[in-house]
Amino acid sequence: MGRILWRSLVVLAAFAVAACVALAVLFSLGGIWAGEELQALAAGDPMFRDFVLQGPAFQDPGFRRAVAMAFGAAVFVATVVPALTALPALAAAVTGEIFHVRSWMYYVLAGGASLAAIPLLAGAALEGPAQSIPASEYMTIFATAGFAGGFIYWLLAGRGA
Repeated sequence: MGRILWRSLVVLAAFAVAACVALAVLFSLGGIWAGEELQALAAGDPMFRDFVLQGPAFQDPGFRRAVAMAFGAAVFVATVVPALTALPALAAAVTGEIFHVRSWMYYVLAGGASLAAIPLLAGAALEGPAQSIPASEYMTIFATAGFAGGFIYWLLAGRGA
């Protein structure tokens, strides 16, 4: 009984750490991608270009990029956080524990698939013309974050499943 309780605590702690790593990767890559997209769109907007970019600080391309990345990260987090759920990743971790899977490849691929499923599931919940498959960059960001989370979970708990 003590071993089961200890293993449960290890699994929960490893899952929490892996989820935090996956979220950090997700928000970092997502912020960079959204910032680059916003920077490209803002350059062509005459109102934004004429009024916002006239400040002396905004003449520096490095500063302009940093502001776009920060704003992109805020937009990405605001649009992604409502869609996040840990259920697919939790199902993959529990399945690995039940079947005593010790392969790093299982946890990396299961983590990537579980996070890549989130935009697909969120898109399936929409009705009408808004329902579509997300952009490939979006799916790549989610899958990469899942790969990182799955690998961290394997390092902390999956090897001893």
